[in-house]
Amino acid sequence: RGESDRRLAVLTREQGRLDVIAKGARKGGSRLSAATEPLSFARIQVHSGQRMAYVTQAEPQTAFRGLRADYDRLTMALAFAELVAAVSQTDLPDPGLFDLAFQALSAIELHPDPLVALVWAELQLMESEGVLPVLDRCVVCDRPLAESPAAVSPGAGGNVCGLHAADHLDRYLVSGEVLIGLARTAELPEPPPRLKRALEGLRALSPLWEAVAHASLPARGSLLRELMSENR
Repeated sequence: RGESDRRLAVLTREQGRLDVIAKGARKGGSRLSAATEPLSFARIQVHSGQRMAYVTQAEPQTAFRGLRADYDRLTMALAFAELVAAVSQTDLPDPGLFDLAFQALSAIELHPDPLVALVWAELQLMESEGVLPVLDRCVVCDRPLAESPAAVSPGAGGNVCGLHAADHLDRYLVSGEVLIGLARTAELPEPPPRLKRALEGLRALSPLWEAVAHASLPARGSLLRELMSENR
């Protein structure tokens, strides 16, 4: 591909994720430039060639300008988009995932606390993909969470109580309050106004995402390191 081309992973309502090339989109004045920026919502037409698919037309719909004007919101939105790219499947329609991605980016753009919106969005994405962990009960015996810190095992699918924790070598410890907060947030149709210890919640989800995504998540990792550094 040429230096002025832009390679894109596009989430579509009709066909799921598409890997496409927007030829010349990096050139100044290109009619494809604005509509193929990261985190853009656009109507596109695609032509499938022998080896690659190419964007032939693109009409911007929403640019999420509030994300681009705020560094923290932008980095959170990019981290979420990275997760969507990791779990979405090529050429498999998933309208629910498409709608969730749009709702999540809108929430990160507009919520008074974008970190709360991001934690909520990640939990909703896990739910959408059928990998939401059990956080407020033991996934093995259904015993209500009563320990703090409590053990979480990605392999088991969530919290494992003291009777079963030793059976799961991938376990790690998380505050019981954080787990309860995550479990309650996952039940909500939109981000809550506030979430205590949201950063700890975001961090607690990291090993779970690593087990689900089966891919490196550099944007999310960089975001988490920045947030933790700021909160020391």
